Amino acid sequence: MAGIHKISSSLFVQSGSTAQFLNGINTTGSLVVNGTIASDNFNGISSNSTSTISSLLVGKKLEDGTFTEWVANVGELVNIETSGDFDTFCFVENNDEIIPPGTWKTVQKGPGNGLIGIPNYKRTYDAPGIYEYLIIASNKITKETVVKGTTVTIN
Repeated sequence: MAGIHKISSSLFVQSGSTAQFLNGINTTGSLVVNGTIASDNFNGISSNSTSTISSLLVGKKLEDGTFTEWVANVGELVNIETSGDFDTFCFVENNDEIIPPGTWKTVQKGPGNGLIGIPNYKRTYDAPGIYEYLIIASNKITKETVVKGTTVTIN
């Protein structure tokens, strides 16, 4: 099915193509159908889930353990750091030097094709500007993946 598919502890939304239910829908509690299917309890989809998404912090790590966006000067070493319960990291940069401009390019994913994590990315910049990054972090045990963006401003 094309479109948006959101499943969480209290929300199930299917948007895009018309859904076809080949084997029926089982539900307990109320079921409302008026162009929209709504229920308070679908079998196999718990509405009382206590799972939480691990947070990923990225950017310049300050002495007190908090993170902020990087601001540096041309030629200074920038170290984009991460913090969170993750094993592997992939750093992707919006790179204007590639044609077409604005192409996203993986700049670091660690050895082992990203399976062995390096939780930071170091680089110096030789031109002023705002550099954009996406950091993709995964936890091999929980199979959780989180993506977070950050910027580096070079004066």
